[in-house]
Amino acid sequence: MRVKGKVTLSITMKTFEDCQAALLSLLPDERDLPPGLSSSIKCIGNQLIYELNYDIDSEKLLSIYNTVDDFIRNLRILMDSLNTPP
Repeated sequence: MRVKGKVTLSITMKTFEDCQAALLSLLPDERDLPPGLSSSIKCIGNQLIYELNYDIDSEKLLSIYNTVDDFIRNLRILMDSLNTPP
């Protein structure tokens, strides 16, 4: 059975500049996603918006969770580095 949908995450960053830095840092990891998955990242003000679209066979659902998990892990590391004083 095919499963289609979208996961959207909206993360509030401190500033638009932090959002832009996060976007530029996270974009390279969004290449070469598993087949049937596509993502986009954008900044709207200080909101980082991540969207993951999927159109996959139901037995591949784990790839959606893994992709979102990877994004959140990378984002957390990035946010920690933005919050660490120089």
